[in-house]
Amino acid sequence: MAVKIDFEAFRKKISSSRNLAGPLLTIADPGVAETLLYTEPDMIIVDMEHSGITVETLNVICMASGNVPVMARIRGLEKNEIKRVLDTGVYGIIIPGINNAEDAHLSVQFSRFAPEGIRGAGPGRASGYGNGIMEYTNGKPLVFVQIETSGAYGQVEKIAQTKGLDGLFIGPFDLSIALGIEFSWENREFLDAVKKIRETAERNNLMTGIYSPLADQPLRNTAREGFNFLMLGMDREAMVTGYRDAIKRLKNSIP
Repeated sequence: MAVKIDFEAFRKKISSSRNLAGPLLTIADPGVAETLLYTEPDMIIVDMEHSGITVETLNVICMASGNVPVMARIRGLEKNEIKRVLDTGVYGIIIPGINNAEDAHLSVQFSRFAPEGIRGAGPGRASGYGNGIMEYTNGKPLVFVQIETSGAYGQVEKIAQTKGLDGLFIGPFDLSIALGIEFSWENREFLDAVKKIRETAERNNLMTGIYSPLADQPLRNTAREGFNFLMLGMDREAMVTGYRDAIKRLKNSIP
């Protein structure tokens, strides 16, 4: 039986919502994804850019995630990488490191079957290992490009006009470095840049997302902005934060 992936329902949910929660998974263990289900996330976002998670592991993570949609931040703009990631059955991808509108155009082209794009069809999990390939090729996974380079920021309006693109995602740390801004969630220049990207996306009917640490103040700041979804911290951050607080409470309770 083919895997049932309702791209349009997921697209509608994100576009009509604010502050959907997508915990960021970096640990290459499907059990971590399965454990995250107990937090009742809106989605799980798998980070392949800054982790050792492979396409093979991603495939199993998608299985472990049950009915919770999985998004993947891939390694970069590479045709075969995009094809193989989408074959796992993720609902969408976030493509980092783009520099201009042409990169955004290629992001869509590599993610869509003809006639909209040039993606090849393969018998992966997303198509029920070939048994539901015709049904699958009629769907359109979500495509977000990450605005984090000075080139992408400078062409954000042109990028936002890319036909077939679903949304803009902000990588705040790299964006601040690229723009020579001292990174701080209170820095006015940084906040203005974030606002410009979000408003550009909304003006062009695109969805928006941003990474947010788990610390209280950054989370409050990003929540106030009203992005459609947040890439929420990361598994290692949650682990350190939870254990640090528990150890501090334990030590403070000892006379």
